[in-house]
This record gives sequence, structure tokens and C-alpha cells, in this order.
Amino acid sequence: MANWASLPAIAMRLLRTSVLVTIVYRAQLLVWLLSGVAPLFMMMIWWELSRDQVIGGYAPSDFVSYFLGIYLVRQLTAVWVIFVLNDEIRQGTLSSRLLKPVAPFWFHVAEHVGQMLVRGPIVLTVFCAGALLFHLDLPGMAVQLPLLLMALVLAWVIIFHIYYCVGLLAFWMANSMALDAMVWSLYTVLGGTLIPIDLFPAATREWVAMLPFAAALDFPVKVLMGRVADLDLLHGFMLQLFWVLVLVALRRQLWRRGLERFSGAGI
Repeated sequence: MANWASLPAIAMRLLRTSVLVTIVYRAQLLVWLLSGVAPLFMMMIWWELSRDQVIGGYAPSDFVSYFLGIYLVRQLTAVWVIFVLNDEIRQGTLSSRLLKPVAPFWFHVAEHVGQMLVRGPIVLTVFCAGALLFHLDLPGMAVQLPLLLMALVLAWVIIFHIYYCVGLLAFWMANSMALDAMVWSLYTVLGGTLIPIDLFPAATREWVAMLPFAAALDFPVKVLMGRVADLDLLHGFMLQLFWVLVLVALRRQLWRRGLERFSGAGI
């Protein structure tokens, strides 16, 4: 294992490598950015539907803010670790990762953070352009920036761990990628990509809001819009922390048991 003094240097080296790889594979970066524009289409649909009325407390400008926020949060918390884990476990290449002084988990984290450093400015430019086009209150949103950053970090940890846990199921399954579509659908429907959580039927709204998908997507967007404050804001952060703790514990347990199985198979 690496000693504590060398960790900052190792972290910077991993991030630098990830950034360089992302820049080299520019076409892949473009595909990722284009595949994330679904919230912008939903924004136009809801904006048109609400042009002459307020729907569930959302005026046209609120729908624009919400779905631009969904675009921003989804792009800044994008995760593909399930693909990497599935291939490494099934093909046995995880063995080479295990021989290195840094745990494989941190390699995967660095890959994602490095790409985010490249994607971030592009995503922010698209968001600001949309906000200016629809005359949104960007200075008002900027006031929420410290809280938004906290919510984004926790949201990323939640989404990353959900997909990491699913990816680790490749220790027991022939192909954990079979679950990717299901997780993505849950994230899309229950996170707020298609419809704000506030507009869900009253009987299910509170339950959906308690799920990790809403905590990682709907809540940061509401922080950005300034629609949560005081106790609601505290409750949102506490819910995020709860899911972080649960998912981190689950990931560690799956990793420990999966690694025993991996080593026992002689891979």
C-alpha cells in the first residue's frame, strides 16, 4: 500500500492521466455530451405546456430552470464505472489492478474526476447559454453555488456508488451490464429527468423523494433554484448523507465478498 505522504502525488498523477486520456478520445467525449441532452428536450415540452398556466407551482421559467438544472447535474455526475468493472472482473484484468499500490476503487474515482474536469467547462457553457437565452436569474443562482457544490459532491458519490455496487455484481453474474438499463431507467424516471418530483401523484411523491435517485438529481436542482431552505434544505442534505453511508457500506461489503470469490476462482 502507498504511504500517506505519497498519496497527493499519486492522486495528481491519476487525475493527469485521466484528463489526457479524455482529451485524446474527443469523439467519445462528444458522444457523452450529446447523449445527455434529453433534459433539454423535456424542458421545451414542459415550457410549451405551461406557457399559459402554472402547473403544480411551476411557471414556464421554473420548468426551464429545473430542466437546465437536471442537464447540469446529470452531466456533472455522469458515471460509467459499471462498464469498467464488468469488463475487469469478467476478463480477469482486475488482477493487474490488485497488484498496484493503490486500491482499484481509487483508479476508478480518478478516471471519472479527470473526465469531469474536461467536461465541466463545456457543460457550464451550455447551461449559462440556456439561462441567458431564457432570461433566467443567473446572479440569483450563483448565490446558491456553495450549497450546490455540496449537493453535487454528495450526488456524485451516491450515483457512483450505485453503479459501482451494480458493477461488482459481476463477481456473481455472467454480465452485470444486464442491469444497467434497469438502473438507468430508475434514475431517469425517479430522479426527475422526465417530470419534476413535485408533480408526482401525492400518494407516491414523498416516497419517491426519499429514494437515492431523487436525492442525487432532484434535490441538487432544487438547491440551484432556491426552492429548498431551512429545515427542507437540512433534510435534503441529511438524506444525501444517509444514502452515502448506506451505499459506501454496501460497496465495501460487496467488494470484500466478491474479492474472496474472485481469488477463490484462481483468476
